[in-house]
Amino acid sequence: MSEKSTEKAVTRHSGKKLKVFGKLLHKKARDGKMSMVSHLDEFRKRLTVCIVCFVAALVVCFMKADWLVTELMALGKNFQFVYISPTELIMCYVRIAMIGGVVIAVPVIIYEIWRFIQPGLTKSEQKATLIVLALGLLLFCLGAVFSFKIVLPIVLVFFAGLDTSGTIQAMVSIENYISFMVTMLVTFGVVFELPIVTVLLTKVGILNPRFLSKNRKYVLLIILTVAAFITPPDVTSQVLVAGPMYVLFEFSLVLCRILFKKKLESEASEEMA
Repeated sequence: MSEKSTEKAVTRHSGKKLKVFGKLLHKKARDGKMSMVSHLDEFRKRLTVCIVCFVAALVVCFMKADWLVTELMALGKNFQFVYISPTELIMCYVRIAMIGGVVIAVPVIIYEIWRFIQPGLTKSEQKATLIVLALGLLLFCLGAVFSFKIVLPIVLVFFAGLDTSGTIQAMVSIENYISFMVTMLVTFGVVFELPIVTVLLTKVGILNPRFLSKNRKYVLLIILTVAAFITPPDVTSQVLVAGPMYVLFEFSLVLCRILFKKKLESEASEEMA
C-alpha cells in the first residue's frame, strides 16, 4: 500500500471518529438540556400546586376571618377594641386570611419541596432532611400553641391591669392587637426551633456541649428576665412561661451531647482506619 493510500485511510478513519465523537457530544448536550427542561417543568408544576393550595386556603380563611378575629379577641376580654380608619377592619381580615392561608399551606409546601429535592439526596441525607422538616414543623406548632394557650392569656391580663387607678380606659386598635398576637405566636414558634438550631450548629462545629453547659446560668437568667418582663409579678405566671423554655434548652443540650459524642466517635474511627 502506498503512503498516499495510507494517509487517506488514516484521515478517513479519523474523520469517522470525530464524527461519532461529535454525535456523542451532541447527544449528551441534548440530554442535559432535556434534563434541565424537565427539572424546570417539575419545579413549575410543584410551584403551581403550592400557589393553588395557598390561594384556596386563603379564600377559606377569608370566609372565616370574622370567626378567627373573634377567637383572637376573646383572649383580650379586658380590652375595648376599635378601628380608627375605614379600611382597617377589612385589611385586618385580609391579613388574618393570608396568615391562615400560609399556615394551612405549609405542610403541602414542605411536601412539594421535599419531593423536588429528594432525587438529589442520598438515603442518609433523605432521612436527616425528613427528620429536620417534621421536627421543625412540630416544634413551631408547639411553640405557637404554647403562646396561645399559656403565654398570651397571662400577658394580656397583665397589660390590661397596669392602670390601677381606673382613670385610663384600655382601648386598643384591632390592627395593633392582631399584629401583637401574630408577633407573639410567630416569636414563640421560632423560639421552639431551638433544638433544630442547636443540632445544625453542632453538626457544623460551631456549638459543643461544654459551651452550652458553661453558659447555662446565663441562659436561665435571660429566660427568667424575659418571663418577668412579659408576665405579672407572681411566681406562678413566671414559672408557667419560663419553665417550658428552660426545659427546651435542656433538651437542646442533650441533643448537642449526643451529636457531639457521635461526631467524636466518627472522627476516631476515621483516624484508626
